[in-house]
Amino acid sequence: MSSKNILETLENVRENISNNLSEGVKNRRSDFRTFTLCTSGEFPAGRTVVLRGYDSVNGVITLHTNYHAEKINDLNMNPSVCCVFYSKGMKIQIRCFGRAVINHKNDRSSQAWAKMSDMSKECYFQLPNPGERIERYDDFSKKIIDENSEAFSVIDVDIEKIDWLYLKREGHRRANIFVNESSKDTWVCP
Repeated sequence: MSSKNILETLENVRENISNNLSEGVKNRRSDFRTFTLCTSGEFPAGRTVVLRGYDSVNGVITLHTNYHAEKINDLNMNPSVCCVFYSKGMKIQIRCFGRAVINHKNDRSSQAWAKMSDMSKECYFQLPNPGERIERYDDFSKKIIDENSEAFSVIDVDIEKIDWLYLKREGHRRANIFVNESSKDTWVCP
């Protein structure tokens, strides 16, 4: 396939999404390594998180978080989320819409915990909990123990729809991709 035609079919768009998000999991320097997780609990909220997994076959994005973080409360109120990825260099935006599943103190979270480095695990032994008021910027501690953290959780986002946008001088391109229903994939006006 020539580079000229690489993003001219909906199949190529699906491949582009899969390649970029898969690269974001593996490559710390990828623009797709971090993304904005948008929730709508009591108030709409967005926060930057790290992409920890992407299952292109089943359309699942994975991230890790502290179970005591505000985003958990938001997701318990409304599990519908939007994950926004953007590469300035490639001029590609990927917005994934889906439902979040919280994995806490279960096999899924235990397996993820077992694969993490000790340095990454340290983040989940912080006291007080995220978002709690402290007197000084460094007024928190970590009590590291050699077992699973009570605060560690895994969020899997089951993607239903992806809005893909490619900004191009000659003309922007935009497509809606339906993870489990490729027959509904369509080009849309950018």
